[in-house]
Amino acid sequence: MFVNLLGLLPISLVLQGVYGLQITTTTRQSINGIGASGAWWVNDVALFPTEVRQNVSELLLNQSHGAGLTDYRYNLGGGGVGVGTLDRAPETPYVSDGVYNWSADAAGTFFLKEAARHGVPIITLFVNSAPTTMTNNSENCGGTLITERIPAYAQYLTDVVSYWASQGVEITHVSPMNEPDNNFDDGDPTTLCGQEGMQVVPGQRAELVMTLAATLKAAGLSTVVIADESSSTGTYIADAPDWLNETVGKSLGANAHHQYGFASASRQQQVFEEGRNLSGGVPTWFTEICCYSAVDESEADDPLATIGWGEQYDPTMISGLRMANLIYESFTYAEDEHWDWWTALSNGVGSCTPNNSSCWDDIVADGWDDGIIYYDPNYSDTHYYDLRLTKRFSVLKHFTKGAPVGSVRRAVTPSTNTSEANWRVLAFDYPARSKAHESYCAPYGKCHQPIYSVVAMNAQWNASTIILTGDDAFKLTQPTKAYRTSVTEDYQEVDVPLLNEDGTVEIEAPEMSIYTIFFG
Repeated sequence: MFVNLLGLLPISLVLQGVYGLQITTTTRQSINGIGASGAWWVNDVALFPTEVRQNVSELLLNQSHGAGLTDYRYNLGGGGVGVGTLDRAPETPYVSDGVYNWSADAAGTFFLKEAARHGVPIITLFVNSAPTTMTNNSENCGGTLITERIPAYAQYLTDVVSYWASQGVEITHVSPMNEPDNNFDDGDPTTLCGQEGMQVVPGQRAELVMTLAATLKAAGLSTVVIADESSSTGTYIADAPDWLNETVGKSLGANAHHQYGFASASRQQQVFEEGRNLSGGVPTWFTEICCYSAVDESEADDPLATIGWGEQYDPTMISGLRMANLIYESFTYAEDEHWDWWTALSNGVGSCTPNNSSCWDDIVADGWDDGIIYYDPNYSDTHYYDLRLTKRFSVLKHFTKGAPVGSVRRAVTPSTNTSEANWRVLAFDYPARSKAHESYCAPYGKCHQPIYSVVAMNAQWNASTIILTGDDAFKLTQPTKAYRTSVTEDYQEVDVPLLNEDGTVEIEAPEMSIYTIFFG
């Protein structure tokens, strides 16, 4: 059933003979951001022509014309000591306790400031490693946070947030330990690490969360802490009982987890239950994923195939709809309130040479699906600065627009017709006076009707149709806007489905496509 928010009258949605679903009166979670990170591409893009760097800002952060990310994750660097990969060794403003060089990391802070300029509603600061005076090996990888230095570390993070607040940049959330289960030491003391990383053992995590939350509050900041950003749902579930409880929950804004185990529906549901139960009801956030391929190679062209960690550069709708399905699972199984892709830009095109080949329009086996926009890794030699927007870029836009900050997910009962199991449908209400409602209404002036959206993906190599039907008590309203991404389209505005005389709305979806339809 759909809900008329004015009168709370149900609308039965019977999708006759094609695809059936019910959007129920049951309210699920609020949505609080959909985004991607600024690691580690910013060091490369800083060397690009100014107009390209500015174009990247517009593509990612512009709330009207770009992807409209509603969360931008700024990577606060530790200084890169011990890291052998230049772009994964971000500078740090830390000089010594209480002493800072605020001009450090100009490459990263450019986009942090751009996120604020564009009005991105959620800005998350996340850390892979503390400065070297706070790790037990005096490096930014391979070590562990020193327990006695937790208060100094909390003060450092608070000072950074305070500085940026003074510059007009509001950092809304801080993650002090990104993947604390992994210090990214390859086990060979004679080699450098591939990236920054710092272990924070479960016994340290409660103290870190509570100390940082108290230090932020003492500084008069509204910034909240998210934790613990474990690498996978399995790690999160295993470690959470050792550090998370209702006392810690009072200092925690979100139970943040990654999904590199590509967990099943039941395992994701366990995160929802365990995280909230242990913390006293703190919501869960999904804050990182990337880099997947079909487990069974015979299902390589199936966007709903079982996927696992693996190499592959795929800019096509196959990977785009795999991303969409991950978002669908996160919202429906774990009931996460927030969803982040790993990184906004990548040069992981594998053996492709973009400057003289069309290969970056195709699937490349030895690349990586870790970005939504790609650039040439050999730009310094080729001077080729073109950008490749993948289908993941356009697909993510369906969710930043269809599920803005403040929207509320409504539970959807899917069809029992197994022949149509390739559909995934989500629905979002924009409550009156919410940020989501204001965001939608802004271009049109005052909105007097309830606002809602439907995001529907046809994840199969066949065209398909859905028919939405209202009951006698209340009829569906006329859709106002419709956008589609498909094999041949990229978040393109399409003809709005007409409300038929019998109260139905028919949506004809081409193969491998995703729609966002706005009502109001």
